[in-house]
Amino acid sequence: MTPIHGPSNRRRADASHNDQRILAAAREVFTELGPDAPMLVIAERAGVGMGTLYRCYPSKDDLMRALTIATIEQTRQEAETALAALDAWAGFTQFIHRCVEAGVDGSPRLTGTFEVTEEVLAASKRAREAIQAVLDRARAEGGLRPDVNAADIALLLGVLRMQRAADQHRSPDLRQRFVAIVLDGLRAANAQPLPVPPWTWPVVEAAWRSLAKECRANQSNTLHTDLVPRGDHEP
Repeated sequence: MTPIHGPSNRRRADASHNDQRILAAAREVFTELGPDAPMLVIAERAGVGMGTLYRCYPSKDDLMRALTIATIEQTRQEAETALAALDAWAGFTQFIHRCVEAGVDGSPRLTGTFEVTEEVLAASKRAREAIQAVLDRARAEGGLRPDVNAADIALLLGVLRMQRAADQHRSPDLRQRFVAIVLDGLRAANAQPLPVPPWTWPVVEAAWRSLAKECRANQSNTLHTDLVPRGDHEP
């Protein structure tokens, strides 16, 4: 019988611990410095060597993608927790608050800077279905306005997360005030018609792919420009 605490188990535990530290550090660094943050800064923040970082994530794109998937999965888990609440509106508001408070990951600022894979899209689909279930339940009880969908909430969470990252040195009370204003606007009571219909999820995914393609093209053009020798007539 294989020992539970054998060397291979310890190595797996160490690898998992390093992975968590790297993702946590990347979350902080990308929030502070954006997607151009050096990998060295992330390794130093995580307390690991560059070799360990690159064994876990061979490229910055891989790290950004993993961080985005982790954020999406966390959103899904929070939605599933909200479904267990006795009161549907309380569960929905708890979901929004918990996502915003856990959103110090900078993922909205990373969106579009890496190739969107099927793994990312599959994770987004699972999260979207969980969010939609939360919305349907809150709407059925009469608390949520009838004209919002999971795409609205996902995009709204992106804005709230960016606001949290921008205001990380301000009082949390101000952030809670802003979230309360947003939630009040999502109530069914006295809801006014919205100017345009919501995006569907396929439109969101198409926009995500398009932005990723555009960002990668811009990066390629910048690299090409940097590599082209300047003539004597150029400054």
